[in-house]
Amino acid sequence: MPNSRRKTTETDPKPDWATFEIDPRLPSPLYQQLFRHLRNGIYDGTFARGSKLPSENQLIARLEVSRVTVRRAIEELAAHGLITRQQGKPSVVAPYKPQTSLVATVEGLVENNRLMGHQTTVKLLACEFVPASQELATKLKVRRGQKTLWTVRLRSLGDTPFSYAVTYLPCAIARRIDPHQMANVPLIKLLESAGVEIGRADQVISATAATKEIAKALRIENKAPLLLSERLVFDVQDNPVEFISVVYRPDIYHYGIELVRDKSDNGKVWSSATT
Repeated sequence: MPNSRRKTTETDPKPDWATFEIDPRLPSPLYQQLFRHLRNGIYDGTFARGSKLPSENQLIARLEVSRVTVRRAIEELAAHGLITRQQGKPSVVAPYKPQTSLVATVEGLVENNRLMGHQTTVKLLACEFVPASQELATKLKVRRGQKTLWTVRLRSLGDTPFSYAVTYLPCAIARRIDPHQMANVPLIKLLESAGVEIGRADQVISATAATKEIAKALRIENKAPLLLSERLVFDVQDNPVEFISVVYRPDIYHYGIELVRDKSDNGKVWSSATT
């Protein structure tokens, strides 16, 4: 009786993920090359969120690598929160990609942070008073060396950490709140509850690379690209009350700006929507 299983031939079309080739001549380990290829496939949508990842046998056959290499790569994907695994079942690409919006007004930023607080969890990694550097003193309008409250918070969606926030508060402001509540209450709400009336904020969004410490906390590779948001918050008297620097994993979190088409003296222009 002829074997009903059809053998793969050179004429069979390869799926998108199989066009990749592992190169043993490269300095990076084989499992790391495979991990990066699969990770990039998740980022660019080759592997849709919620879909099944190719099986170990498929990866071995198509990419001509060992089972040890495949398993190590899959373990890395799981450690980075990109897939979920169940014994005896195919790995599944993590189905949820949270999205938030950056709006033009401080009120919008406040509400956005509150909403994210309901969907995620926060761990307070560090909290102590430290002397202000010259750069920080200039931002917060305090004397160089003056004590400021330094905190570090790690925010996670489920079991996956996605943001690492470093915050500085002037001592006069910090003494009006209980910083340990920052693990459960958004800082902006603590400030408002302490009588701080927020007036405005200056925010800059750019990119950076993960340090070893941040990479370990976020479970990503050292020097991996991150979204960087730096915000200086002022009260209604225009006094600085908070400086925060947050890095985000771009595979999980991103900003968006809602734009509207308005009329102006020079014709129609794009402008940011307000809340």
